[in-house]
Amino acid sequence: MKLIHTADWHLGNSMHDIDRLEESKLFLNWLKERIVEFGAECLVVAGDIFDTTNPSVEARRLYFRFLASLLDTCCKNIVLVGGNHDSGALLDAPRDLLEALNIQMVGSLGDRPVEELVKELKDSSGNVVGVCAAVPYVREMELRRFKTEDNGDFAQNTFKGLYNTVYEAAEKVRGGRSVPLLATGHLYAAQLEGRPDNDNGSDAREHGMRDIVGNLGTIPVSVFPEGFDYVALGHIHYTTMVAKNPKVRYSGSPFVLGFDEAERAHHVLLVDLQPGVAPAVEKLETPQYYSFKRVSGPIDGIKEQLKLLKKNPTEKPLKIEIVYDYTSGVNVHEALSGVLENAAFEVVSWKVNRAASLGAESFSDETLESVDVLDDEEIFRRLLMSKLGVTEMNDDIKKDFENYLPLFRQVVEEVKGEEA
Repeated sequence: MKLIHTADWHLGNSMHDIDRLEESKLFLNWLKERIVEFGAECLVVAGDIFDTTNPSVEARRLYFRFLASLLDTCCKNIVLVGGNHDSGALLDAPRDLLEALNIQMVGSLGDRPVEELVKELKDSSGNVVGVCAAVPYVREMELRRFKTEDNGDFAQNTFKGLYNTVYEAAEKVRGGRSVPLLATGHLYAAQLEGRPDNDNGSDAREHGMRDIVGNLGTIPVSVFPEGFDYVALGHIHYTTMVAKNPKVRYSGSPFVLGFDEAERAHHVLLVDLQPGVAPAVEKLETPQYYSFKRVSGPIDGIKEQLKLLKKNPTEKPLKIEIVYDYTSGVNVHEALSGVLENAAFEVVSWKVNRAASLGAESFSDETLESVDVLDDEEIFRRLLMSKLGVTEMNDDIKKDFENYLPLFRQVVEEVKGEEA
């Protein structure tokens, strides 16, 4: 069975107020062409279809038009699951209609039986070519019913219970036929390719991961039963394997969703599955509508870098983030105004690089121009230190900061969603 694995589209995303609708259209048109070219019998989208729980009318229309455009192609199976950015209720609302079109949608788990997550995948002649267990992003309350009697880490225990139960249901549907078993997930796994073997997820932001919600991070590969022939994951924005296991992979997002991802190539995965055999996987780089670049360092150094960019314009529209070293008494906007005048690129983000030891007094610093130059994490760091009345973070405060930062990010995302 041939399938294409993708995830984290974040339709409706407007990173730094950049209108990305045309970019999304071009990607979906490109994806349809690749589906036909590859002869894909199945498309799997592993969560975060939309960027917010209440996406714009334009984003929803784009999504439905794309699904409709696949009905007359070789791709007779479409599997979609919700991510942590999605509204499960919104995705599930047209489920009956989508099922009639052979589009499997699982927006959220809720209390539905796991048997409803499992579906046969058929080719254009009606022959069963695979079985899919479509598991969406699962919240802590939804996981509790899968807890086993084993003591230990809650997330590992419950996710293992969930995927074992789903695997048993998928095996029943397979019924001894020689067809591959496929599962999905939208979670944060441990031991990603390119990271240290002892990685515990604490450096997630350095690896394109910004949405660690609650205490459900760093899921080990052992939660996925070996009997699955492929596990298509979403949530991490770059392409990677889990624990060097070729059967468990993140496709990554097809788009650059943050300047920390600007230097990475983005992909969809072309997967050829056979039962009991390691999958044949090809990474296919996605086209980018914009170019993104982070320019950082002392202000004088940034000025020289911008001059070079001005002399050598890019073919694609260039969006820039400036991260400048704080210099007392210097207004960065004034210092760079000359080189930015009539530039072919656009600066969409300004961030100040301050020492991590800055404390509560930083909020009253007269040289601080605007909180607009601070990212959410730096603002939360300073708020925490202000409340504690300290000027630097010791190990205990750093631990509290790491514990509460995911909750702060979750609140920020909810506020942004309400504003949208």
